[in-house]
Amino acid sequence: MWGRARSVISPCLIRPPIFSSLPTTNAIPHGCLTKSGWSDVKLMNKKRKFCANDRTRKDQLEKSGRKIIMHLDMDAFFASVEQAHDPRLRGKPVIVGGVPGGRGVVSTCSYEARKYGVRSAMPTARAVKLCPEGIFIHTSANKYSHVSLSILSILNEYSPNVEPFSIDEAFLDVTETAERFGGPKQLALQIKNRIREKHNLTASIGIASVRFIAKIASSISKPDGLTIIEPGREKEYLWPMPICNLWGVGPKSEEAFKRIGIKTIGDLARFPKHRLKRYFGIVGETLRDMANGIGEDEIRPFYDEPEVKSMGHEHTFERDISNPDLISGMLLFLSEKVSHRLRQSNFRCKTITIKVRHSDFRLKSREATLVMPTDCAVTIYQCARLLLVKNRFMERPIRLIGVSVSKLEKNAVESQLELMANPHGRQIVVDRVIDSLKSKYGEHMICRARARMVFQ
Repeated sequence: MWGRARSVISPCLIRPPIFSSLPTTNAIPHGCLTKSGWSDVKLMNKKRKFCANDRTRKDQLEKSGRKIIMHLDMDAFFASVEQAHDPRLRGKPVIVGGVPGGRGVVSTCSYEARKYGVRSAMPTARAVKLCPEGIFIHTSANKYSHVSLSILSILNEYSPNVEPFSIDEAFLDVTETAERFGGPKQLALQIKNRIREKHNLTASIGIASVRFIAKIASSISKPDGLTIIEPGREKEYLWPMPICNLWGVGPKSEEAFKRIGIKTIGDLARFPKHRLKRYFGIVGETLRDMANGIGEDEIRPFYDEPEVKSMGHEHTFERDISNPDLISGMLLFLSEKVSHRLRQSNFRCKTITIKVRHSDFRLKSREATLVMPTDCAVTIYQCARLLLVKNRFMERPIRLIGVSVSKLEKNAVESQLELMANPHGRQIVVDRVIDSLKSKYGEHMICRARARMVFQ
């Protein structure tokens, strides 16, 4: 069992009044919910038993120093947000990320669509065949980001140690705060209730003493699940699972493991270490440790995240494009998006990279390094287009094109005189004006004319 923290708790973490008004309909575990016809005596016995179990858990918590790590995973996040915002979509097969007859892949889909075999990362054309009655919706990044940030704010009310893992996932270290809310299970139920009440969304939560086991636990009872894997019971849960369930094992790794007789996580845990190292090197040793329940328990709050090293944008065309004007227009549009992000983050870049995918699905990339760092959209575009022309990428129809920047440096604020002396000073001023308009009226409110033609 986990141990309670022995460090002093900050006064800012004292339970706020809002929690005293939370509904208690889900306070009793699923197995203790009453059914019609049960007597009050049976219900009270169940409640007494639950309270006794809680006291036992608290006593056990005193004896161990293990952390309590929680992983929250929103269920079919993009599709669920769409259903929550448009009640007409509820109960229907919603597929986000592509349109019938177009090119693209499924970002996510509702559980109604999954019954037809539709899955994330599946080509849209395949999804249409499997689910002809599916409702296809374009992604809405701003909408999803807004809900994601709102959910993070809820999580921060329960722990100061919250690490966003993706737009729909997060890790929490609740070692110091779990007891204040009645234990890990009650804390998780409160979080699930808060998210349901505010956004009409469900979340699955896994709780364990290390990160990767908590992540596996969150996927066991989806959707709307809650799984707790207590210290000492990791093998009981993990070992019967297929090897592909282990975090970091993809389809190719799974096939490689199967070739040497490893089909389950338990097989990997018992496999001789020296043989595993011979086949897979240090990665094999790490995966074997994970199979035995050994892993990282450190949570990095968002303000402790490593510094950004690169940023970029890409676009997949609905059909292969040969028109050089359209390709150049998209390249400029992507360059503007990248430069806008640079300025928002107060960075400049020195290296510019383009990547291109033709109809044969082969991905090619080229890069160039500037003498002076820049955040100017036109400079990034000119460099990217030079790479495009120099490497003769436009001689064949293009399926995907992308622009990214790296070797980032913090930007120093330039005075008006320095801007006038800069050979790209006028462009920098234009970029700043465009930034202010986008901040006020939206990202697609304004762009350069060559980029605008892409969407006409």
